[in-house]
Amino acid sequence: MTPLHRRHLLRLGALTVSGFELAQFLRPSNVHAQSKVTPRGSAKSVIFLNLQGGPSQMDMFDVKMGKWAPENRDVRMTPQGYPFPYGLLPKLADRLGDLAVVRSASAWETVHSRGQYYLQTGHAVSPARIKEAPALGSVIAYEAFQNRRSTDFLPPFVAMNYEPSTMYGPLQGEGCLPADCSPLILDLKERNLPFVLDAKDRPRFDRRWELLNKMDTSRHALDDSSPQGMRQFDSFGRAVHKMMTNPAISTVLQTTPEERAAYGSTPFGDACLIARNMVAADGGAKFLLVTQPGWDHHGSIYGKDGKGGLYKTCADLDSAFSALLLDLRRLKLLDSTLVVCMGEFGRTPGELTPLAGREHYADTMFALFAGAGVKGGRVYGATDAEGAHITDFGWSAKRPVYPEDVCTTIYSALGIDWTKRITNTPSGRDFLYVDPAAGTKSINFREVAELYS
Repeated sequence: MTPLHRRHLLRLGALTVSGFELAQFLRPSNVHAQSKVTPRGSAKSVIFLNLQGGPSQMDMFDVKMGKWAPENRDVRMTPQGYPFPYGLLPKLADRLGDLAVVRSASAWETVHSRGQYYLQTGHAVSPARIKEAPALGSVIAYEAFQNRRSTDFLPPFVAMNYEPSTMYGPLQGEGCLPADCSPLILDLKERNLPFVLDAKDRPRFDRRWELLNKMDTSRHALDDSSPQGMRQFDSFGRAVHKMMTNPAISTVLQTTPEERAAYGSTPFGDACLIARNMVAADGGAKFLLVTQPGWDHHGSIYGKDGKGGLYKTCADLDSAFSALLLDLRRLKLLDSTLVVCMGEFGRTPGELTPLAGREHYADTMFALFAGAGVKGGRVYGATDAEGAHITDFGWSAKRPVYPEDVCTTIYSALGIDWTKRITNTPSGRDFLYVDPAAGTKSINFREVAELYS
């Protein structure tokens, strides 16, 4: 582990500070919508596995057969009674009893940046409001602070391994919410986690922290009317200080070679392992966004000579996801942790493109759920022979499961009233936790209650 030097603090602070300047007289507040709902409240925390790029549904959890498919996918019937690619996901094949597979999911977007925005916020892209809309994790953090315990030392919203770019867009943050709701950003590619403080360095660290607070007098006068950027930086500093001075942080961030090997010894595996540790620490982490890049297979989707493409991304997912489910069950944490896994959209069905890949596709995709009362070993919904159209929605709404329904299910699991709205935003328009005005029409979004029955 690398100790946290001042330059690291400044760099990490700059990475975390995002958003925009709120007008000084504006202060977000919550009111309830007219609907009466009873959130499920079965989860203490949520781990969201974001398959960045759009995974191929017809090769993974909605297997289809065709001349284009390589034989080494090794498609066999599972004990649960559906075809599954044992050759691509052999370890997850043993964990299907924990997984509820939704094959009737659909996206609204087929552009990565817009799709990732939708996945992270549960809302359609609105250029006029794009900076004020908070991420799902930030809304969860906002709600969590109402019941924050003095012993909580981890931030409510943690995001690991997200790759911001023009193609995928930035990681979404707190928007119009307070700076405390911004995500703690961790990058496991270089395993640089400068938050563990060795005992021998503690006196020096304490002296420097005290000196910083004496010198930086501007932080003492911050209030709701102070610039958002200053409040963000101060919030980040206080959160990091609380993490670093808690003895449990070393247990959360330090991992053994044996543990890493079980999770695949990859950045994605390391992030899943740390997500497990954060849940096990019971230190206040509520929403853990873990991103696995690399699913945008426009060409060579099956790699070359059995290497690259789906073979690589599936192998990394297989090791990390299966180990995560196994450990959560072993540690008796699965019953209180909701795990969700999906990408921003699916891939085009039928024959491969001339580049031996698949394009973006919104009509069909998969979403996976486990834990927190979800009944595993089940499949919801079905598609036609090519995976082009949904033939059975598999739930009471009799329509696709959209990102808004996933958000509603997450809110409900955490005991959050999803009918709430944030008023007094910079634009003057209410921010609804779940907005019925979707990508192309108005829909009464709901919890996917069938996952629990």
